[in-house]
Formats: sequence, structure tokens, C-alpha cells
Amino acid sequence: MPFLKTKKQLDIFEQFESEFSKKDLEEMKASAIDFFMKNIGALKQFIKKMQKDFGQNDLIFTLKMFVLNHNKVFNMVEYMKNQSGLAEGYVQSQGKDLNPEERRVALNQWIEKNAEVYRKRTVFKQIYCIDKMIAEIEPSIKKALKE
Repeated sequence: MPFLKTKKQLDIFEQFESEFSKKDLEEMKASAIDFFMKNIGALKQFIKKMQKDFGQNDLIFTLKMFVLNHNKVFNMVEYMKNQSGLAEGYVQSQGKDLNPEERRVALNQWIEKNAEVYRKRTVFKQIYCIDKMIAEIEPSIKKALKE
């Protein structure tokens, strides 16, 4: 059962298909498992709420909803590193002789224009990873949920 069905969302997933290497998926899978383990208490509560409020018993769907609902990234260190790199690239494209104030303004411009979109794209990448790697993610999550 596809989680996302709109044409735009399917196009994004098709784009991810061409962007992600097996190594990228493996790295994200490890981050996903770590993320869910660190948040297992909140995940258990979320699962109970989804079951109670919506009769939702599909773990895969619930994992995706958990990620969307919390709007968190699996690996914050990697996320911030990548976002900083993108922002820095933008600043450098504005000119090499920026004074500190101009640099600050350029960074703020990038953040205002791109930070929210970058976050959403990252969350969608995580959903994509869950779709692609669920067979390897699910056993660890099920085991942790039973403990």
C-alpha cells in the first residue's frame, strides 16, 4: 500500500530512486533504526494512539506517520552538516569579498528561502528509506516494541 499517492509526491520518490545509492540507503537505514530506538517510548505511545484513534495497525504506515508527525530527522548531525554546506555554497556564490554583515545577511536569506524546504525534503527521503528498507528495519523495531 503506497503511503504517498499524489503525482508530485510520486515524482519526488522517483527522483530519490535515481539519487540514492545502495550505500546511501544502508546509511539511512542505520540512522532510521537508531532514531526509532532512541524514541521507542514516544513511538509506543504514538502506536497506541494510532490504534485507538484510527484503528491503525499497520506498523509501516505508523512509522511513516511518526516521522511526519514529529518532523524530525534521523541523523541531526549529518542533516546540519549538509544544510550548512548548502548554505555556505550559497554564501560563496554571492561573492568572495563579503564582510561579516553581508555574510550574515546572505546566510539568513538562504535560511529564509530554503531551510523549510530542505527539512521537508529530508523527511520525505526518510519516508522513502522506510519504504525501501522496511524488511531490514521492521524486525529491530518490532523487537524493541515488545521489550
